[in-house]
Amino acid sequence: MDCRSDDSIKNYVNDNMEEAIILLETLGKIPAPSNHEKKRAEFCKEWFVNQGAEKVYIDDALNVICEIGCEEHGDIVVFMAHTDVVFPDNQELQMKREGNILYAPGIGDDTANLINLMMGTKYFLKNKVATKKGILIVANSGEEGMGNLKGCKEIFKNYGSRIKEVYSFDCYLGNVSRIQ
Repeated sequence: MDCRSDDSIKNYVNDNMEEAIILLETLGKIPAPSNHEKKRAEFCKEWFVNQGAEKVYIDDALNVICEIGCEEHGDIVVFMAHTDVVFPDNQELQMKREGNILYAPGIGDDTANLINLMMGTKYFLKNKVATKKGILIVANSGEEGMGNLKGCKEIFKNYGSRIKEVYSFDCYLGNVSRIQ
């Protein structure tokens, strides 16, 4: 499927906006201070499986890894957004919605980007998009503060020279970093 030849992506975004908002509200309430992301990791893993992902697991660093075509292709492209937040809460995070704005600890950095990554993965899985490289979707851990990038380091340790590009969805919605 060539997704660029039609409006399928725009239609998908518009048709699934409410689902993305509900997902953001749900995930945004799950506490995930650095080095304590287990609850969010388990939620993300289950969500990916429910979308039809076949190879999803949580690694030793608490990264949620969804492999797509990694067995067929030697080269891998990584797309990641982090699960942890800087707030030390271990109880459900408080959230307030005013119109189209959600207020919650860590909702902009990085939960909203994680939702975008998850919803993009859902599109990818449902449309069985063919790739020339393996795709590694990562809800990575330990990005904030004392997490010391432990999740990202674990990805490079485990996939090493197979990684050809990394796209990190981080900070606010308009920011994506690419490492090549």
